[in-house]
Amino acid sequence: MHYLLRLPAEGGCEAVAVSAGVVAVEETAALLHTDVTERMRIPVMPEGLEPECVLCYLIDARGGDKELPANFIGTCFYHTGCPVYGDLLIVKCRENSGDADIFGLTEDETALLRTWLAAQFPAYFI
Repeated sequence: MHYLLRLPAEGGCEAVAVSAGVVAVEETAALLHTDVTERMRIPVMPEGLEPECVLCYLIDARGGDKELPANFIGTCFYHTGCPVYGDLLIVKCRENSGDADIFGLTEDETALLRTWLAAQFPAYFI
């Protein structure tokens, strides 16, 4: 089983089961209740994950226009001071930025990321 991690704007973390292999863009869009997603790279890679992969997060590309609530964790990941709106999904991608494939996380990777996120953002994982 593979998972995407959903980080709701109001806090917390939810593992969403997906099929192994490449996750369809339509599936991620449906999980975010949108028709257009935007993918951004998480600037830090926790130890213990595959070195040939990077972590990315997907957001509703129209979240600001829809007046979705700001997502504190997504805003921190963005590193510009500009808010990120709505829920986000953490996914695994290949390091080659030209490769648009999105992959789910294993159970071990999901547990590792939950622990890492709770250490980075303890107020959201009480």
